[in-house]
Amino acid sequence: MIAVNLQDALAERLRELFKDYMLPAKDGTEKVVKVFTQYLPQPKGPTVKPRGQQEETQEAVYGPEDFEANFPCAVVKFDEGTDKEENAPDATRVTVRILIGAYDDTPDCQGYRDVMNIVETVRQELLTTRYLERKYRLEMPFKWYLFDEQPWPVFFGQIESVWETGRPQTMKDR
Repeated sequence: MIAVNLQDALAERLRELFKDYMLPAKDGTEKVVKVFTQYLPQPKGPTVKPRGQQEETQEAVYGPEDFEANFPCAVVKFDEGTDKEENAPDATRVTVRILIGAYDDTPDCQGYRDVMNIVETVRQELLTTRYLERKYRLEMPFKWYLFDEQPWPVFFGQIESVWETGRPQTMKDR
């Protein structure tokens, strides 16, 4: 539960950070950066019934019909956790990746700039506070990067962060 609570707390911090942060979206408007946990929602679409049944379709109740309508976004994802040996004084470490996505269909391929602006906003927020809900501490190094291949018109970058969390105590620790 500790890792899930960390993920939820980080997602909530990012939602608050981006509540007024507007970037271009596929529909031509500007939208706030959406924050998801672990995965982007599956797109809406027809659900086909098995062969032999009526050929009706129904709408699923997931994300936008168009995958690209999820952008701009940040996805807070677990990567891994590590516990040191039993008598070590330090706590559990949880690695969390934040996948950043932006939409830009202009032919000059400058959508990476929006990604970098999101990365920098998150970077400044987390490095100046370093604590989340007084339970989780951001450790260094703090790493970010852009992906080499960008699937135009969406652009991606990623932040890698390591958080120190509490860990359960053994009976002999009590």
